[in-house]
Amino acid sequence: MKPFVAGILAAVFVLAGGAAGHRTLAAWTTGASGPAAAGATTMPAGAQPVGGATNGAVSIRWPAVAMSNGVAVAGYVVRRFDAASGAEATVGAACSGVITTTTCTEQSVPVGMWIYTVTPVQLSWSGAQSPPSSPITVS
Repeated sequence: MKPFVAGILAAVFVLAGGAAGHRTLAAWTTGASGPAAAGATTMPAGAQPVGGATNGAVSIRWPAVAMSNGVAVAGYVVRRFDAASGAEATVGAACSGVITTTTCTEQSVPVGMWIYTVTPVQLSWSGAQSPPSSPITVS
């Protein structure tokens, strides 16, 4: 296949969103002519978190994930949902933003049953949200 045609097909693939369930980002610059090669990596989905509650605090943990090239992701975004309604709730400070470890403990969680998810992130990229945790009861 001619390099120009291959480049056009690659651009169409990127613009169409890449493979199903994967986010794709690519950029090309040229300063010379001749054959070239490029690699790509994909963001993983988050791994299912597990956790428990003690005295109104919920601690969750999850397995680390890596991009398709083996590089660990930079961090994770933690989300909390009401187990009965599915409504998203704001997570506490210790679990908000990008978490660079694979555990966090949210303080003063309201009474109820909650499920958690994690989404891996790397710069402006994000992977798919993890499967939800089992419901965690805060009493």
